[in-house]
Amino acid sequence: MISSQLNTKSSAPSINPIERSLPPESFAQVFPFHFVFNRNLEILQAGKVLQRISPEGLIGGQVDDFFQIQRPKVALDFDALVKKSKKLFLIESIHQGFQLKGQLMPIESEEVMFFIGSLWVTDFSDLKDYGVKLQDFATHEPTSDFLYLLQARSTALTDTTHMAEELAAKQTELEQTLQVVQEKNNNLQVTLKQLETTQEQLIQSEKMASLGQLIAGIAHEINTPLGAIRSSVENISDFLERNLGALPSFFQDLTGECHQLFAELLDSANQDLVILSSREKRKLKRGNIRILEAEGIDQADDVADTLAELNYLEEIEVLVPRLQSVGGRQTLDMAYQFSTLLNSTKTIRTATDKAAKVVFALKSYSHFDHTGNKAPTNLIYDIETVLTLYQSQLKNGVEVIRNYEPIPTVSCYHDELSQVWTNLIHNALQAMDYQGTLTLDVQQQENQIQVKVADSGQGIPAEVMPKIFQPFFTTKPPGEGSGLGLDIVQKIVKKHEGDISVESEPGKTQFTVSIPLA
Repeated sequence: MISSQLNTKSSAPSINPIERSLPPESFAQVFPFHFVFNRNLEILQAGKVLQRISPEGLIGGQVDDFFQIQRPKVALDFDALVKKSKKLFLIESIHQGFQLKGQLMPIESEEVMFFIGSLWVTDFSDLKDYGVKLQDFATHEPTSDFLYLLQARSTALTDTTHMAEELAAKQTELEQTLQVVQEKNNNLQVTLKQLETTQEQLIQSEKMASLGQLIAGIAHEINTPLGAIRSSVENISDFLERNLGALPSFFQDLTGECHQLFAELLDSANQDLVILSSREKRKLKRGNIRILEAEGIDQADDVADTLAELNYLEEIEVLVPRLQSVGGRQTLDMAYQFSTLLNSTKTIRTATDKAAKVVFALKSYSHFDHTGNKAPTNLIYDIETVLTLYQSQLKNGVEVIRNYEPIPTVSCYHDELSQVWTNLIHNALQAMDYQGTLTLDVQQQENQIQVKVADSGQGIPAEVMPKIFQPFFTTKPPGEGSGLGLDIVQKIVKKHEGDISVESEPGKTQFTVSIPLA
């Protein structure tokens, strides 16, 4: 082996040659994406491909001028990085946006740090955007690279000179090594294909995660009508227990006037409720009390309240003679109890309809299509299903504006597109902290269906906008977001040969999804 000086700027402090298993020119070829920096975070050496795709001034520049650490969460400080050196690092280029994934290896005796890794992409087509070709990847089995480096480091510290001479004499072995590297690149291509096959599983996993977040709200949406049903049934049961035996004699004893009073009161109770302000109700009630007291009706306050409950607020003068007749007050009380029975049955009908709607929406959303084939789908119906599931989070502060135009059905992967609407609507609600306006537009634009989801939140910062579709990027606190939602949304839309875009400013963020009809 040989000992070789790192490539530094002339102003950099001189250090002893670093003992390692390869000279800089060979190291730069075998590990084309590596870089080396010292305690002052000055970049001393870099792989040939990394130098090619990075801006001018990489060698001799500062690490924090070119890169930022995405994972793990650690300060860009030499000693802090030494402590985290056993972790797997994800480093992002500040200027170009590409990401490097690999291992940090400190050489403590020289106070320098090696980053050994490779370009990390989830979409094979991204390589072209970064100016990288497959042949630029020299190795890329991370485990074998790391074990190799550990072994190289151990042997380098004991016999650097001998290894350098050996490398100079064995150029043929280096070529064989490069051939092995090519085989590793082939393995990388296989791995990329395997990653593509996991997309369906990721989509279903994200869908189940969204469903898990909805469960508490859905339980509340079902529990509320169940509570209303139970309360109404108890009212009905209580009425029957107290009055069932007395009903035959009550109806048998009804006189003509009381029979007419009973019918009028029930008819009033069954009419649409008169909508009055509190002030208007108080004014009418005071007037009714004066009328009843003037006619000598006992407990005029209670009688006026009962008539109000029966939706009878005006022209009560015509009722006074009947209320004064024998059995008039008993007829009033019985009519009130029957109206309570009627209201309980209406409550049960409304509650069962609401619970059935939530259950049907949940069933539609959780359905998984195992055929993997496209099917005709009404996108508006799917969006409304998602809104039903989020009802508990919408009703206490969110105004939903629906601008739906008549659209034809779309041939699509139903389960996957449902996940798109779920992610976009959920993100919109979180962005405005469940207080604001959610606007949904659905329309046909030539041969495409265009869906717009807009919220009235604070907007997306300009520096964040280019990253929102990157996998694992999230602005949410730890535990609240995986960073996969919008990445999956984008992949689903592309799978349908569609397009997704976003526009944002303070007070309005709008995602636009276009799905082709054909």
